[in-house]
Amino acid sequence: MTSSEGAGTEHAEPVVVALVTDLGEAEIVQAKLRASGIEAFVDDQLEGGVLPVEGEPGVAILVRAADADDARVALDDSVGG
Repeated sequence: MTSSEGAGTEHAEPVVVALVTDLGEAEIVQAKLRASGIEAFVDDQLEGGVLPVEGEPGVAILVRAADADDARVALDDSVGG
């Protein structure tokens, strides 16, 4: 195995699968993903407060690139279910 083998999506940068307005909602999304067996991370981009301000990006939920498609399906299923 060469050093470039296995260096695909497993070690790629995390992928944003959801963007929500507050940390509470982000924690709910993260819990749904974890319940589906997908490790998820919260990137709280809100600057200094709980209330979002127009123009701020919000709170991103990230997963490994290899898990992105499964994460999107899990979130779609939870919204529709």
